[in-house]
Amino acid sequence: MKKIALIFILILGISTVYGQSAKVVSAFNYMKPQYNELDKAKEAIDQAAVHPKTSVEAKTRYYRGQVYHKIYQSSEEKFKNLDDNPLMVAYKSFVKAKEYDTKDRFGDKLLFEIRRSANLLFNKGSSEYEQQKYENSLESFKAVIEIGSLPYINQVDTGAFFNAAIAADQAEKYDEAIKYYEISAEYGYEGSKVYKYIADLYMVQGDTVAALNSYKKGIESYPEDNVNLYIQLVNFYLEKGDLDQAFGFIEKALEKDTENASLWYVYGIAGETQDANRSLDAFIKAAEIKPDYWEAMYMAGKIHYDRGYEANKLAQEIPLDDAEGYKAAVATTDEHFKKALPYFEQAIAIQGDDAQTLNALKELYYRFKQNDKLEEIRKKIDSLK
Repeated sequence: MKKIALIFILILGISTVYGQSAKVVSAFNYMKPQYNELDKAKEAIDQAAVHPKTSVEAKTRYYRGQVYHKIYQSSEEKFKNLDDNPLMVAYKSFVKAKEYDTKDRFGDKLLFEIRRSANLLFNKGSSEYEQQKYENSLESFKAVIEIGSLPYINQVDTGAFFNAAIAADQAEKYDEAIKYYEISAEYGYEGSKVYKYIADLYMVQGDTVAALNSYKKGIESYPEDNVNLYIQLVNFYLEKGDLDQAFGFIEKALEKDTENASLWYVYGIAGETQDANRSLDAFIKAAEIKPDYWEAMYMAGKIHYDRGYEANKLAQEIPLDDAEGYKAAVATTDEHFKKALPYFEQAIAIQGDDAQTLNALKELYYRFKQNDKLEEIRKKIDSLK
């Protein structure tokens, strides 16, 4: 009786293993185009994938990867919801198949599937990012990075690191974002911009020391392309009220890029309360470099206008019996106002609906009795009410 029982147990074991192997074959058949029964294929291959015997077979994992890949590709509603992330399951199944494929039975087929999974996951991550599914996007790009790090793939996708960083950034997973930005920086991806992104995140976290170090490291790493980092440093020190540091960094930037209108504009803003002449020259330089630079045009006009306004206040304080003094003060006032006119006119030509500029022009045209222009400006102001 003992021998009969033992034989029965052995037969039962063989039958069970055979049954699981049959499920692998069934899964393969179910996913054939002529049958297209992916739900049954998934059910069969999932059972085989958890059985102690068939779960460690390369064939099981390879077919499981194919089944889930087809689920991912399917446009049929009845298959779309069979799994939350079939592409991820497919990729992991192919990697497991490669691990178990000690005889290299599937060889190039598996390498193809794994590489294809990486491409599809990259596209999936991009799509998820556009749909503002930032955490999902991050996971997809992390999978691409993992695939690239596999010894038999050994391929660095720098775009995946950067995209993982921006997805983590948007998902407010700042530590992960910084990690991937820093790796992107190591590979030189996106140049000096990456250092700004890193610094921005440190600023969000309140670590100004790390942020400043990031700016400075970017400047050192990209000596010929670091103007924007200088501007960030200038803005930082301006907000702190440290004008000496601000001027120092912007002057260094201007040494590298004398034809950068934005730099000259920021230089003008930085010195506005300290040296009006220096600021005026900077705004004029910015406007010369970029004739459609509204802000520079406006600021150049404003400095002249403000000088005219102050000169006019002084003129009003001159005693009535000092006719010559009053006349000279009015002339000085008019000189400043006349210098403001062309800049305000150019500013309006660039951006015609700015209320401050329109009102300033209205006053100047009235002062200089330019009635035709005055009427035109009044109509424009009325049309914007």
